[in-house]
Amino acid sequence: MASSNDFQGATRLRQHFLRGDRLRKESGFPGPGGARREEEGCHCHISPLKALEADQVKEAESKGIKAVMINEDNSRTAALWTTARTEAQMIYISPEMAQSESFAKLWKDHRFRDRLQAVIIDEAHCVDERGAEDFRGHYRRLSTLRHYTGHEIPFVACTATCSTSTFDVLWDTLSFGLRPFWGIDVGADRPNLLFVTRALRNPQNPLPDFLNILPTNITNALQAAEIPKSIIYIDSEPGCHDMKAQIRKCLPAHLRDTVYAFSSGASEAAKKLAWERFRSGRYRILCATDAAGVGCNVPDIRYIVILKCPRSLSVVAQRWGRAGRHRTTQAVCLLLVLQWAFRPPPVASQIAVQAVQRLRQSSTKVKPESK
Repeated sequence: MASSNDFQGATRLRQHFLRGDRLRKESGFPGPGGARREEEGCHCHISPLKALEADQVKEAESKGIKAVMINEDNSRTAALWTTARTEAQMIYISPEMAQSESFAKLWKDHRFRDRLQAVIIDEAHCVDERGAEDFRGHYRRLSTLRHYTGHEIPFVACTATCSTSTFDVLWDTLSFGLRPFWGIDVGADRPNLLFVTRALRNPQNPLPDFLNILPTNITNALQAAEIPKSIIYIDSEPGCHDMKAQIRKCLPAHLRDTVYAFSSGASEAAKKLAWERFRSGRYRILCATDAAGVGCNVPDIRYIVILKCPRSLSVVAQRWGRAGRHRTTQAVCLLLVLQWAFRPPPVASQIAVQAVQRLRQSSTKVKPESK
């Protein structure tokens, strides 16, 4: 039997590998299931964004793992399907591609099914948050993949934000419960992050509320590397462009193009280029919608600023989770919300004392009953 120290060591190791994307990527662990280079098996990863797929393929290949992504941009390439069927250890696809007619041919191919070891749903909270029938309804129909895989192939859902309601949706959508089920909650300890929530002083012009993320001494001698990498989350595409223009006005001319507006309205090629430039340091500040960063791994982001209340606490956690993904990067996560989001301040103590005194003075004394 293993000693208690052996058990504790194994527990810590398991938590290290299963904890959120930040630690997993630093460990060279491409995802749950972690295909090793010498294995012939294949893991199919379902991801919400092409940018995330490309990021994960690049990460896997850097570890010597054969990985491919398949989407509508390259699905007509015959050689790609051959690679996916016979060689790929990691295949990254969207829920729509996983249920397409093209991919159905792969699911039905016995050579591919013999190699398949697991189906991984990355950023699994998207099943709940983005699975509306009129938006990305394929998320809610992922259970149809069981028709090809059966219940012997494990389905693994991974997310850093899983409320009880989201768990219930995942349980039904992925047809959990027909085989043994393991649910592991290892928490999201991020000691290198500082979380701050403040009221917006000027909702019409919020820039002064977080202007201190810029260097204090802005001159023509300022270098791009001196501007800390930051993402400013704004809920609308026009708002992103307005904020970009405002921040650029605060910088010398030679650094204004280090600020970029990132949203879903850009082409896939433009978004990929912008993300690569942000990763390399060419861009220093992104004014972005949620199109930026779902699961994407940029290790040295020092500031995340969220303007106004997002639709859920899960969205706050996901956005803040982009900061300080390398454990040595000290980062600040700032939520700026309207004043109504805060409880009213407590009544001043002097006012309370005066009210009590008035109450005592106005009260009438009850005479004791005579015997």
